[in-house]
Amino acid sequence: MSGEEKNGNKKLAKDALLYVIITLVIWGIASIISIDKGLLVGEVAYGAFVKAIEIIIAVFIIIGLIQAWVSSQKLSKILGKEAGWKGLALASTIPIFIGGSLFTIFPLMKMLREKGASVATVLAFIAAWGGKAPLLPLEVEFLGAKFAILRLLLIIPFAIFMGIMGELILEKWAKKEVI
Repeated sequence: MSGEEKNGNKKLAKDALLYVIITLVIWGIASIISIDKGLLVGEVAYGAFVKAIEIIIAVFIIIGLIQAWVSSQKLSKILGKEAGWKGLALASTIPIFIGGSLFTIFPLMKMLREKGASVATVLAFIAAWGGKAPLLPLEVEFLGAKFAILRLLLIIPFAIFMGIMGELILEKWAKKEVI
């Protein structure tokens, strides 16, 4: 691990600790004001924590399986620059059908990036991930069928566009830093 990564991890740990402390202080104040509300907050927080841990464990197992079973060369062929439009289309379609939170998607994207996925496919994946087809019935109920279908149909081309543009912008930034 490089010194820059260690510093980044230390900052992340400090930030996380700060958020936990602030949250506990607010929870403590709320509990002093109303014990019932404090207990409710504790129950909801515990339930959310347990659910998040279950999802995170499942994603880390999937990440481990991908790292063990899929070689960097294979992943690069599927999601790397040489995959071209096929890789972008795949990265813009698959995430629509998977769940999870940002706590699970970001570690997965980091692993894919380390294994050879292009910046464009990672950006497209993250952009498309927000589409979540399993939430479509709920979206139809609140926003209407036309809205939901249009949004779902627009996700793939916009995710591809975001991936391509993001990669171009990051490449230009990288060139400016070298000069």
